[in-house]
Amino acid sequence: MRQRWLIYILVGVVFGVFDFYYQLFLVNDLLHMQWGSLLERLVLLMLMFGIFLIPVMPIVLYEAKISRSIWLSALAAAGTWSVSIIAYYLYNVAQLAFIGDPSWPGLHISSRNDPYFWLNWQSMLSFLLVDNIIWMVVALVGGATIGLLLSTLYLRLSAGKSHPL
Repeated sequence: MRQRWLIYILVGVVFGVFDFYYQLFLVNDLLHMQWGSLLERLVLLMLMFGIFLIPVMPIVLYEAKISRSIWLSALAAAGTWSVSIIAYYLYNVAQLAFIGDPSWPGLHISSRNDPYFWLNWQSMLSFLLVDNIIWMVVALVGGATIGLLLSTLYLRLSAGKSHPL
């Protein structure tokens, strides 16, 4: 049991870092395109938020299969998303400090002699903390909801099978 939960955490960390670059790609490339029709806007929303289903769907199905518990499946989904959120924001801080961002040059670690260096970091970290808390609530509620729904569906459908395929 402990090994699969470590794998869920690892998936969350990897997805959090991946999502950092994925969202940058969406913002820098896709959002500058014309998204006029309702269908195009729905596609964009699916690209932005549908990506979050990719790491949790297999985890929820696997946890439901192994534990036969909708509650452990919900916990696995909420936990994976929560770890992803934490990894995303920690990676964001590391990226700002060590790689840098042209729009925030005062945050790079080499700028620490700048008189506004710590004030810049205080401002950025307070913003990231508030943003992290908001997304953590989404991760916990949304992950638990997805976990409960998907595992309930899986367990009900698999209960009707008389033999494995």
